[in-house]
Amino acid sequence: MVRVNIKRLALIFLLFSTVGANAESFKITSESEALYFKALPYLDEIDKEDNDFFRKYGRRSSETKPSEDQKKQYRERLTSLLNKGIPLLKQSADEGNPAAQYRLAWISSRFEPREKVVDKICTLLKSSLSHGFAPAGTQMLMYCFDDVKTTEFRSLIDALPNDENSLRKYYPQSTIMAICDMFHGVRDSDAIVSLDEKDTRANLYMSLATQMSRQSLKQERLHYLQKAAQYGCKDAIERLRTPIGS
Repeated sequence: MVRVNIKRLALIFLLFSTVGANAESFKITSESEALYFKALPYLDEIDKEDNDFFRKYGRRSSETKPSEDQKKQYRERLTSLLNKGIPLLKQSADEGNPAAQYRLAWISSRFEPREKVVDKICTLLKSSLSHGFAPAGTQMLMYCFDDVKTTEFRSLIDALPNDENSLRKYYPQSTIMAICDMFHGVRDSDAIVSLDEKDTRANLYMSLATQMSRQSLKQERLHYLQKAAQYGCKDAIERLRTPIGS
């Protein structure tokens, strides 16, 4: 994938100054909601541009390589979209909107070197997750390697409400790791997929079950397999049919 250097995406990383400042008095304001949905068409177009580029040039087996002119056009299109969408998204995230915090962290993680921004991105994701937004948990598993080993992280996961009704309007959400068999209908040529609320939960709990397996935590693994199955993850359902849930 062509890395987009938009002057180090300095615009994006003005974003973190106020995240988490008012967690105890959290409330999604009408203004932050309006800002998020105003930014959303640009965010979706960014994902589309990435998928289109990956579909054409991202496969290792592909003999087609982008020309320098094609790379330049790709960067210019992304620059334009980022410059339009990120300021709106940043404002929404600064007001504590958990969907905006997730989406800002998600976009930032794709366009900046991890070592430069990992702490800032994980702060955003933790804030989003603490406000009950499940996609942030999956992204933390992929990005925040130290945080996800803590009991605090699992406590935030276990505290997720059974019904995210107040946040349902913010789905579907983008991700690059959809591991349940239920998602096999998505074209495998797409690097980025969009998941609704139920599929997001299934994906999150299945990812957690995998992590518990790596840590040899059998009871915890079984717990999250059961949660994944509850949300319809076919792979989890199949594994639970074996005597030891293997």
